[in-house]
Amino acid sequence: MTSLLAASARGLTKSFGRGDTLVHALRGVDLDLPAGRFTAIMGPSGSGKSTLMHCLAGLDQPTGGTVTVAGQPLENLGDDALTRFRRDHVGFVFQAFNLLPMLSAEQNIWLPTELAGRDRSSEAQQRFAAIVETLDLTERLGHRPSELSGGQQQRVAIARALLAGPAIVFADEPTGNLDSTSSAEVLSLLRQSVRELGQTVVMVTHEIEAAQYADEVVVLADGRITERREVAA
Repeated sequence: MTSLLAASARGLTKSFGRGDTLVHALRGVDLDLPAGRFTAIMGPSGSGKSTLMHCLAGLDQPTGGTVTVAGQPLENLGDDALTRFRRDHVGFVFQAFNLLPMLSAEQNIWLPTELAGRDRSSEAQQRFAAIVETLDLTERLGHRPSELSGGQQQRVAIARALLAGPAIVFADEPTGNLDSTSSAEVLSLLRQSVRELGQTVVMVTHEIEAAQYADEVVVLADGRITERREVAA
């Protein structure tokens, strides 16, 4: 296992509410996420897995503890700096595809780059070409989301997340809206992005079948890590 870390958490806690309604979603989580690996975070509803992902991704602020992504402690960043950091270093794939219906697949993939005010450099175009080929989207770039299947739309969303070369991609139930065939396709592509593009992927899922595509599984229960195991090849 590589010693390089894409992200880490120490003593991570997160609570909601107060008094009689106080809920401890995370209870002192310590977690290292090695670079270039596919990690699945599993647990029953209410276990804290989505809360953990949101804190690791800088989408939510923990109550206590520290989070470091790509060597940057997130607690040191203000709101604007954190937004820029996420834009430049973190990719997201959600259950909803979040594609703009009036844009083509290619335009949707490039949209975050353009919103960030970055040019389509030769390096970015080369990465775009490699990602599109890896995800088998070449023949679909001119299509709008309504002209694509659910699996194809999620492939576009994955390409969008990968284009900036993020230090880590967080996928929250990425196959939740897909049939079994499309789910297997999308999970294989996430696996392929790790193997062929060197990407780091952290996926929240409640499906054992989905977790089988990962390198390792982290299991949460009641806001604590109860198990961490390698997935057999």
